[in-house]
Amino acid sequence: MKMNKWTVGLAAAGLVGLTSVAQAQDANSVQTKLATTSLSGYVSTSYQWAMGDAGGQLEDTGTNYSVGGDKRDRFALDIISLTLASPKSAGDWGAGYNVQLWLGPDASDILNNDDDGEVAVKNAYVSLNVPVGKGLDVKLGRFDTILGMESLDYNLNPHYSHSWGFAIEPTIHEGLSASYQLTDNIGLTLMLANTIDATSNANSGDGDRKTYGVALSLEAPESLGFLSGSTLDVAYINGKTDTGADAIQNLYIAASVPLPVDKLSAGVAFDTRKDGGGDGQSDSVMGVYVEYAASDKLTLNLRGERVEDGPSLNIGSATNNSDAWDLTITANYKLWDGVSTRLEYRNTTLDSSEGAAIDKNNSSVFANVIYEF
Repeated sequence: MKMNKWTVGLAAAGLVGLTSVAQAQDANSVQTKLATTSLSGYVSTSYQWAMGDAGGQLEDTGTNYSVGGDKRDRFALDIISLTLASPKSAGDWGAGYNVQLWLGPDASDILNNDDDGEVAVKNAYVSLNVPVGKGLDVKLGRFDTILGMESLDYNLNPHYSHSWGFAIEPTIHEGLSASYQLTDNIGLTLMLANTIDATSNANSGDGDRKTYGVALSLEAPESLGFLSGSTLDVAYINGKTDTGADAIQNLYIAASVPLPVDKLSAGVAFDTRKDGGGDGQSDSVMGVYVEYAASDKLTLNLRGERVEDGPSLNIGSATNNSDAWDLTITANYKLWDGVSTRLEYRNTTLDSSEGAAIDKNNSSVFANVIYEF
């Protein structure tokens, strides 16, 4: 506790007590920290219409288009997301924090070892600045994975349903990440975590075997002319699940290039997940994303994917995998302040569903309303 000489003098004269001064200073310190804390979040609700034979849909195989469980032909509360955060304080050794809670049915699907409750901690980490070079941004705790085109959060994606690429990616890790901006156009992130899975305080079968990852982000400078603003992201993660014996490898490559058409943007993403080393089997997904800002309120998005099915996706059935084509078209219209309303059509066509108790063509229509605050 620090006090100026006038406070010490008043205390010596018996006009103020040191205890009351300490309590007042502690209260001011708490109020200062609370003043920098922000509360934000969103509420996501949806309806899914599974077209065709309900008994022949992909969901019968455990394949779901969204984070939560089977939502066919029903209204659903997806999630209530609440985030408390404080940015890093000023100075070379600044510190902050981020805590995100999920409440609702989808919360039970965040962690592999959850108890199926409707409350879960999605993120909780301390953010630290380390004065090395231009400044090292360090996160310690539970945080989102360092790779992927899409986020676990519904409000951060161009579509309501998640991609097949997302389905083979890690989602959340517990550990340490460090990010450094090498230049104005090149960023580097390193990660060390317990497992490749989204688990709570878990370890792989080999306690000393950690999951590690690296991500590189590049943006083309203005000197490249029409390619200015193009981005390239490359990330690699290698780790074990909390129960598996073999290593799992995830590789992610994504790029975006400015288009000559006003308000039109596009990107591509490639994901692959390899189970086991050497001759281990793999899943891979190539995705194309297109977005057109038709007006201030209306945005149209298209996602096309080619899926090479492997041991992780198991599209079709656990014993009869099938490669697939997937098309998703979404219209996002902002009619109310702070609200995003989506209408989405998705079709997944299997190369072969022979021997599987599902349809070769699977179509669904989704309606999604998200309120952000």
